[in-house]
Amino acid sequence: MRFFKTAQLIIVFLFSINTFAQSPPSVGQDHPDRTLPVEPFKIIDNIYFIGTTIQAASYLITSDQGHVLFDSTYEDRVPMMLANIEKLGFNPKDVKLLIGTHAHSDHVGGHSLMQEMTSADILSSEEDKAMVESGGDGSWAPAEVNRVIDAGEVIQLGDIEIKVHDTPGHTPGTLTFTMVAEEEGQQYNVILLGGLRIASTPLLGNKEYPNIADDMAATFYYLQNLPVDVYLGAHGYWYDLRNKIPRIPQEGYKAFINPEEYRKAVDGWQQVFVNMLVEESKALVK
Repeated sequence: MRFFKTAQLIIVFLFSINTFAQSPPSVGQDHPDRTLPVEPFKIIDNIYFIGTTIQAASYLITSDQGHVLFDSTYEDRVPMMLANIEKLGFNPKDVKLLIGTHAHSDHVGGHSLMQEMTSADILSSEEDKAMVESGGDGSWAPAEVNRVIDAGEVIQLGDIEIKVHDTPGHTPGTLTFTMVAEEEGQQYNVILLGGLRIASTPLLGNKEYPNIADDMAATFYYLQNLPVDVYLGAHGYWYDLRNKIPRIPQEGYKAFINPEEYRKAVDGWQQVFVNMLVEESKALVK
């Protein structure tokens, strides 16, 4: 999917961008989304939120043959996440696969301990594998990757089928995942978005990540064409989880059915990308 050339980026996106789009908010260290605990809950079908806060999002996908866990967040949160799994009536020892959306400390920092406590196999993209195994140069405990996964692959466990999508940019190996959930005889397309925030700058001439602009452009183009009914993200505040939780007792899974929310979020991040690209390009031609 890495097919864009930097010289084409601005032209392509200036004609495609929604000028009214706004990116999902970021939250400061003292924000309630980072500090207030969240009780685990069912989202839809066999998909559960087991994160410890809205910021520290983690998801459990269950089957009678074992479970898949997305994002271990931080090492000190692992005991709370294991307790959350038990609160939902599941056995942590049944977690068979542990997957990080991308190799940052708030997503894979707890991998080593979570693997120790569950014996789960760790799956990662090839591009982020070295970061997971090195511990991010001292940012978290190193964890061995048992299996590399790539775009187009379907992860299967029992009746679980999760498709892998290559969405680089936030990190070179950021992955996004899709699956189909069923409720009341109807199927819904679910996405777990790995990340679109620009985490490395500049976009043009970035020595640490030379392909970041091309990668992000290709990722935006790709994500805009995915069918989505339920939008989940590697952080809960990306999809307004704070305001969805109070709706769950009355609405249940329907609180999460909102295709437009995903489109607006992707368009918003794309707007930030375009603005930065334009400003950097102006500086280069001065």
